[in-house]
Amino acid sequence: MTAAKPPTVVLGYSGLHGSAELKASCFPGLDEREARLFQGLDSAAALVVDGELVAAVQQERYSGIKFDHAFPIDAIRSCLRLADLDVSQVDAVAHNFDHSRVQVLAQGEPYARRRYTEILAPQRQADLLHRFVPALSGAEPVPVPHHRAHALTAAIPSGFDEALVVVVDGMGELHAVSVYAWRNGTLDRLAALDYRSSLGLFYALVTMFTGYWPNSDEYKVMALAALGDPQRYRASMAEAVTLGPNGRLDVPVLRHNRDPRSRETFAGSRDWLRERVGPERGPGQPLTQAHIDLATAAQERLEQAMAHLIGHWVRQTGLRRVALAGGVALNCAAIGKLAYSGLVDAIYVQPCAGDEGTAVGAALAVAGPTAVAKAARYPVMTYLGPDVTEDGPPAGHPYWSVQVAPGVAERVVARLLTKGYIIGWAQGRLEFGPRALGNRSILADPRDREARDRVNAAVKFREEFRPLAPAVKAECADRFFVVPAGTNLRHMTVAVAVRPHARSTIPAVVHDDGTARVQTVYEAENPRFWRILDEFERLCGVPVLMNTSLNIKGRPTARAGAEAFHTFTSSGLDVVVIADRLYAKPSAVGDAAEALAAVTGTVAAV
Repeated sequence: MTAAKPPTVVLGYSGLHGSAELKASCFPGLDEREARLFQGLDSAAALVVDGELVAAVQQERYSGIKFDHAFPIDAIRSCLRLADLDVSQVDAVAHNFDHSRVQVLAQGEPYARRRYTEILAPQRQADLLHRFVPALSGAEPVPVPHHRAHALTAAIPSGFDEALVVVVDGMGELHAVSVYAWRNGTLDRLAALDYRSSLGLFYALVTMFTGYWPNSDEYKVMALAALGDPQRYRASMAEAVTLGPNGRLDVPVLRHNRDPRSRETFAGSRDWLRERVGPERGPGQPLTQAHIDLATAAQERLEQAMAHLIGHWVRQTGLRRVALAGGVALNCAAIGKLAYSGLVDAIYVQPCAGDEGTAVGAALAVAGPTAVAKAARYPVMTYLGPDVTEDGPPAGHPYWSVQVAPGVAERVVARLLTKGYIIGWAQGRLEFGPRALGNRSILADPRDREARDRVNAAVKFREEFRPLAPAVKAECADRFFVVPAGTNLRHMTVAVAVRPHARSTIPAVVHDDGTARVQTVYEAENPRFWRILDEFERLCGVPVLMNTSLNIKGRPTARAGAEAFHTFTSSGLDVVVIADRLYAKPSAVGDAAEALAAVTGTVAAV
């Protein structure tokens, strides 16, 4: 019998529409942080055509709601536009969860039964697809196991012919940790640990206790961890997360939540922490040393647990190259420690390691062997969304602006950066995932520590302790950073040590522990961004820039020109460049015109 031909056009999507709304209706009176504890965030869509990933975008970039969980209809339409396809040309649809096998476990209590019926059941996804995309009313979404979707997004683009693939997150259908062997284009699962071993839920608990939003602000806890003393709560964290034989993990602190409401709010776990740490920090309350030290001890325990898990399976399999996905894989400090540990020879972290990435993984799973065969053509960078020109700035705005020829904007921007200006840079296709990698970025001079403070306070409106990342010309990275062998630094997924001599040169991008979350920029992969770095180096001798996402606090990264322009007008940005047009605020106009004249020899009207 001839094998069935794999589908040519596969639409994958993520998210659990209605999750937040159901939780709110079943558990009235939750505070904002408690309401954030639900599965199914980061709805997104991805399109795989003839085995190749051609488009991917998050729903939040259209709705404006960070981590949006709504059915990603706008993202689906965007992916089809990008591929120049009609919805009728979609051969198969894939979803990033398969709860069909856990239905029996959802019969124990009314909330679990209702949640399964209204949110988790595969039939629910079919109903949503047919409601939002009537043209696909004849299609049934293929449910893909959540961790398998994650694992494929790590294995296929890693470039490794053989690797240990590790997925660590809050929870999939049942599992919070999965370990696979990747050989000859095949994933074989070696281990799976359930929600009682969830490092993602452990870290979400600490995030909530220190006054931040779980499933959102874990990176703030990671940044805070560089400031404290782990000794103070080291014993408590060893109680909270235990390490067992054969790489096993257990998180006993989660077992204090014994009823549905407690499980949905971490109430019992928070009581356990209060007994050991003291009062929980409320949102916006001053940080105490106790909360800082708790963050430090929790981060240390997470790093120990990751090394314990991965170290065992590396020794067991002999696979010393590791590819990671799942939300915990975005803990760049833990990944950096692993990279330096000597346990592994090479590391790849899927840059879209959160649940938005499982939209891609679901599509890859259904595309099957074709996607594996074309792994070498998987996009190196995450420029998978719509072009910046999809929607432009409003007409009749009051700001000085000028259109420039190709290649001019990069040189003008470099000159303005040397003068201390903060600049928005919006070019080409939108990045998929949480990191701005040079297409929707805010740029500043890394030599000035005050530039970091200004970006945090006046542009991003966020905490002063939060670090900002450096982008560096790839060929210069070793001069400034201690780059672990075999570690992919293209996507800001690994925190590495800044060389001692460089720390005083680029203080704005060095965290308090002497590390930085580096992005290496290759000329062939983003020539425009690389040229800014190159010109900045020519002017001042430093091939490094501060790079953070083009957004303000509480808003997703800018999708198109309209959002980029709004970020410019509603923040402390001095200049924004959208495609090849420069916009400047009055305080920057003189220097912008002067820089343009120096580059082109033409004086622009002011």
